[in-house]
Amino acid sequence: MKFFEGDELGGPFDLIFNLPLHPLVVHGAVVLVPLVAFAALAMSYWPSFSRKYGGPVLILAVIAQLSLFVAKASGEPFQQRLNKDIERHANFGEIAPLTFIPLLALLFIRWRMDKSGANVGSPRVRRLVSVLLALAAILALVYIYLTGHSGAESVWGWIGKN
Repeated sequence: MKFFEGDELGGPFDLIFNLPLHPLVVHGAVVLVPLVAFAALAMSYWPSFSRKYGGPVLILAVIAQLSLFVAKASGEPFQQRLNKDIERHANFGEIAPLTFIPLLALLFIRWRMDKSGANVGSPRVRRLVSVLLALAAILALVYIYLTGHSGAESVWGWIGKN
């Protein structure tokens, strides 16, 4: 049994153990992106939280970023397999991984600043990084919500119509 069962539809991002890869990996993104975003909000406000939990949050953020890219890559073969038009979800899915990149970069900057102590960066720079980190977290939350909701609507939307 092959681990990745790519066929003419989607290559390696289509099936895993004969199950569609997309519904499996999106759950990683749906859980990890909000978790990291809320941790980023805490890091932007409490340097002690950043010093203590910044490393594990960064590891989760990298995993979240990877899950976003794999979800995006596996979405097109899944759409072809379903033979269903999900244009709104696909549009949000194209943008969602890109909205997480600034959050990841700012998380790293904030963690390095806090880990090094209060003497790194002027108070204005630290405040600017905190504000940008909070805005990036909110942007990531909004896009993961819009992407997930539009995907769920395309799958489960028929329930409300009956």
